[in-house]
Amino acid sequence: MLILILYLVFILVFTFLQKKEWMHPVFKSSKKVSWLISGLSLYMLYLSVDQGQLLTGIIAQHGMQGLWMVWAGWLGTFVVPIVFAPLWQKMDFITDNQFLLFRFPGKSGQVLHLFRAIYVGGLVVSLSLCFHVLGFARVLQTYFDIDPKLSLALTGVVLCLFALKNVFQLKLKMDAFHAVIYFFSLVVIFYYLWKVSSGWNGLDAFFDQQPHKKQLLPDSTDSSAWFSLVVFLGVQWWSSYLFDGGGPEMARYTAVKDKKNAVLSGLVPIGISFVLSFFIIAHILLVLGLSSDNGNQEIQYIERIFGVVPEALKSIVLLGFFGMFITTAESLMNWGASFLTMDAYKIYIQPKASEKRIRLVSFASMLLLSVVAIVFAWQIESLQSLVKITFSMAAGVAPVYILRWIWFRINAWSQLSAMLSSALLTMLYPSFHEFTLLKDFPMEESRVLVVTVLTTLIWFLVTFITPNQQQEVRLKIIPILESRKVFLKRFAIALILGLISLVVTAGFWWWLLS
Repeated sequence: MLILILYLVFILVFTFLQKKEWMHPVFKSSKKVSWLISGLSLYMLYLSVDQGQLLTGIIAQHGMQGLWMVWAGWLGTFVVPIVFAPLWQKMDFITDNQFLLFRFPGKSGQVLHLFRAIYVGGLVVSLSLCFHVLGFARVLQTYFDIDPKLSLALTGVVLCLFALKNVFQLKLKMDAFHAVIYFFSLVVIFYYLWKVSSGWNGLDAFFDQQPHKKQLLPDSTDSSAWFSLVVFLGVQWWSSYLFDGGGPEMARYTAVKDKKNAVLSGLVPIGISFVLSFFIIAHILLVLGLSSDNGNQEIQYIERIFGVVPEALKSIVLLGFFGMFITTAESLMNWGASFLTMDAYKIYIQPKASEKRIRLVSFASMLLLSVVAIVFAWQIESLQSLVKITFSMAAGVAPVYILRWIWFRINAWSQLSAMLSSALLTMLYPSFHEFTLLKDFPMEESRVLVVTVLTTLIWFLVTFITPNQQQEVRLKIIPILESRKVFLKRFAIALILGLISLVVTAGFWWWLLS
């Protein structure tokens, strides 16, 4: 408990000493920072408190082959830092939503801009926040041995309090601090799990109980598992994962001084993730070796960790979980509030609003997002179900975000139709899954495939029946892009690096498990 008190004192003192930062813009860094600080902030943004719980649930249910859902993301992971980070740094927008007004001319661009500000800034961000709120609430539930609803309420209170100090310039420094805490807590967790599980023997304990879950590839007769694998590797990584670096990460690319530093900041989280991913999966296997088959494996992950760590170090582990939670949660709140404040309120409601009013609306928006996220979290039980819904809601939309940089025929109606159709089809699909040709395959993976195909057909059709503005768009984008040839060359290099990362990751585990 002493460690927790010292942490709170540090936060209060640090925030007070940095009070001048409160006078800086809420959503943008007014001073350029090093690529390492920006990169550590990006790493903590991508790292979620529910990561261990989610992966534990996946391996417990599907075995090692379930990890292809996560590993498939390696295929596109280098695209943003190599291709898009320099472009965002060059344009230097306050929010990535402002790119829509730049890219899509006329009234249609304004309609898309306002819709995305409300839809993403309000609904999508709240849903994403809910994911992290639920993950940390489970940590509090286990650590303090309290009722799940009470832990959710406490998480909500903490989230609201941190929303009141969520200024981006201050946050970058705190993210780096939380990264150090997280790294140390991971070392503590892994050491004591390794010790209790008798080292290497602990990695096989789970597979000794369930040998069939050791396989990286499904059995030749398991058509459903092969179908899921094909969807993960053939569709999901580009249809749902591969966006263009807009979102909360964009602010990190504009926080550094030049394009080279933007690329470096984007590569930092990839390098750290690549190294730590082996230890993260290993410690989950150790946890599963100590767990029972009964109950919620996602929650048992937390229980086992706090069960093996000595009492004196449990506070460090709690702070590690908290660091993962609060850095990502603050980033999402900052991003969502920037949409609601700068893109909706300031442009369409009160263009002449004073800086003081803008700051008040900014913090009020963050508080609102926190409350809505708690309401959503109250209704969710499984992290796997939630993450698969979010994948499906993005299915078919991601290609628009990539292609709009080089295919100038794409217009605002293209992106708007993709966003609307993907969300609507995601909600409707369970009602007609039984009537499709894929009814014998897993519904979640089938939904990603069907939503991708239908969404793509819809936005393609809309693109060609709506006005052609490509000449006007070309004049704006080419000076930013340099040339399509350079863009495609960098894109190809990024995909090759992603494929190498995937092969190395999967190859390592194939060798180790063999």
